[in-house]
Amino acid sequence: MVVPNFHGKQALDAWLAGHDAGLLLQGPDPDSPHPLMNGVVVAQQPAAGTRAERWDVVTVWVEGGGDGSGVREPRRPLPERREVTKYYDGCG
Repeated sequence: MVVPNFHGKQALDAWLAGHDAGLLLQGPDPDSPHPLMNGVVVAQQPAAGTRAERWDVVTVWVEGGGDGSGVREPRRPLPERREVTKYYDGCG
């Protein structure tokens, strides 16, 4: 098989595409506690176009992923403030 070009793909998309192609993608530190799911692939080894065996490992370097813990507040710009109004639900 031929190693696809993962450069520029979102990390999770690259991992899924690699799995579909029969390859295992991992970061440069396979013992890292952070899964390879966030950021964009900026480099890979072996290079795209290289011949590989089924389930060979492709190491990818990812940037811009943060720590993977999700969106944090406060958002910028801040959400619009709304006035509190009394709500009548029709009960008692």
